Amino acid sequence: MNSLEPVVNLKYIGVLTILFWGYQTELWWFALPMTIIFETRFYLNRRWALTQQDFYRVADLTSVGLAGMVTFLFMNRQDYHFITTLLSWMPILVFPLMTVIAYSTTPRMSLDVLFYSLRRQREPVQQTWDMDYVFLGTCLLAAGLNRDGSYYYPVASAIIFLLLFNLRSSRFPRPALILSMCLIFLTATVLHTGIRTAHLGLKKQTELWIAAWISQRTDPFKTRTAIGKVGQLKLSDAIAFRIRPESGRPDFPATLMEAVYNTSSGNSWEVFDTRFSNVDHVDDFKWQFVDVDNQRNPITIYPQSRIYLEFDRERSLIPLPLETVEVDELAAIDIATTEYGSIQGLGLIPAPHYKVRYDDSIHLGTPPGPMDLEVPEEHRVTMAKIAPGELPETEVIPFVNSFFSDFRYTLYQDDQELKRAPLDHFLLQGKAGHCEYFASATTLLLRHLGIPARYVVGYAIQEWDEDLRMYLVRQRHAHAWAIAYVDDRWIPVDTTPQQWLSMEENRAGLLQPVWDYLGNNLFLFQLWWNKQRLEDYERELYGVGFILVLILGWRIATSEQVVLADEEEESIRTWVLPGRESPFFRIEKHLDQVGFTRGPGELMANWLVRIERPELLPLLGTHNRWRFDPRGISMEDKTWLAQQVSDWLKANTATAADQ
Repeated sequence: MNSLEPVVNLKYIGVLTILFWGYQTELWWFALPMTIIFETRFYLNRRWALTQQDFYRVADLTSVGLAGMVTFLFMNRQDYHFITTLLSWMPILVFPLMTVIAYSTTPRMSLDVLFYSLRRQREPVQQTWDMDYVFLGTCLLAAGLNRDGSYYYPVASAIIFLLLFNLRSSRFPRPALILSMCLIFLTATVLHTGIRTAHLGLKKQTELWIAAWISQRTDPFKTRTAIGKVGQLKLSDAIAFRIRPESGRPDFPATLMEAVYNTSSGNSWEVFDTRFSNVDHVDDFKWQFVDVDNQRNPITIYPQSRIYLEFDRERSLIPLPLETVEVDELAAIDIATTEYGSIQGLGLIPAPHYKVRYDDSIHLGTPPGPMDLEVPEEHRVTMAKIAPGELPETEVIPFVNSFFSDFRYTLYQDDQELKRAPLDHFLLQGKAGHCEYFASATTLLLRHLGIPARYVVGYAIQEWDEDLRMYLVRQRHAHAWAIAYVDDRWIPVDTTPQQWLSMEENRAGLLQPVWDYLGNNLFLFQLWWNKQRLEDYERELYGVGFILVLILGWRIATSEQVVLADEEEESIRTWVLPGRESPFFRIEKHLDQVGFTRGPGELMANWLVRIERPELLPLLGTHNRWRFDPRGISMEDKTWLAQQVSDWLKANTATAADQ
């Protein structure tokens, strides 16, 4: 077998693979020059004698490039899918390693170049990789990530078939090899279809499970409370989002609404009317919830804040103050609202923040209906024990606040009676619970006393960071409260003891200041990064690129170069260069050309005996040791074998010519 045939075939396979990757990922500006550089080495007879340290430097530079890519994608994850984009760009990282090997006198790359730990061992690393195939495999992997299409699998299969066929052993006949590969790809197609079907089914079921879990807090139609659960509630110290008032002062409303409910059912709250209505745009990404007269009462008189919350789903509830008058810079196609005031974003696009304007009156939510006075039958007796008679409307709120004044806040419940009638136990016996107990009980007690009321979930806005000039809103700041309709307007009624926030703060982990410091500085860096534009650094980037090109040109010009001889002029010395195949294959090729064909699977020793060439058996022994002995053979043995092969070929070529 001619050892140069795979190289010739690799030229065309490489072109197809790189261009296929460029087409799939739309990275033509990289694919075209990479193809030219990949192909040129097959026509250029000049190589550079690079040292192992040179390879180390290129690998280290590649590691720096990988770290830069990871940092860039992490900082711009709202614009790029992290894993998919990183894998799609991997051929760009592998290409320098493949290129330095392709244009050097070293045919394969040792593993210590890629793995720093192997560089420190005393013995030299013997394991090597063919970087051509590593690079082409990376291109195939990356090509399958960015674009859907039924043609990817057939094209990838054809490329893999050509690569494997290029590496085939001469012991196997071509028809058998082609048939076996076709069977393998057919089986893979069937398995792929089955696995894909199972994957889609599992994905759908998993999405349903996740949606059910998420809906416990964000479902606009239903929320499941922790009422009735025995034990300690575990709340996270993690920062959910931040709020920056444009005034620079802590003047944001005390609560941020996420959803409003009006129907109680056990330990859940639901909405009676599940319809959403789209809110009309005022401008792109801007919506208003009050009538504004820009001449006499412009929208700019209302205070404004930025809420730094990035949505990772196309449809999600939008945390807003109930006092909201305008939402601006919300990257959504539309927003819709229920009649109770819950706001849902539709077609949300990842963006770092949105703006809200607000005043001191609740604007979200329609006037009350009959369901806002409904008390479940199982709670009516309990409510009658608390307030047996009617009260004037002006006395209801003071009475409710007075009733809950001696209750305690706790996240721990140990009474098994809670499981049977948790709310009744809370009101009449335990008198201790978390915000969901207080909000549910307050809503029902207000309704019992004739005041329309609704149940609200959201966040308490209390923790002001003086260094950031922002509010920090943590997961444990999640809160629930009631709103009551008094004097033709909705007002908040929060009976949860005010010390609940300080109690939560006391339970914070010891490392919370450390995580806050790291998280806040990362947040500030992201704010700075989002303001940067590539155009602002265009001159600097061109300058750095020009310097790198000069350094590269200088290194290429000053490095030691080797001119490769043509195959016809190849001497005995070139046969014994490290990595070349044994010269005994030339004898096999010569015998095949004169008619002594070796049978499929026939051992070479048996073949030489059959064709009556026993004088070649000593050469065959050295040839086999060269190929298979893990310790290799000495340079003297290689030189001897090369000389013997040359002498034999000269003698037999001359004999064949005389005949």
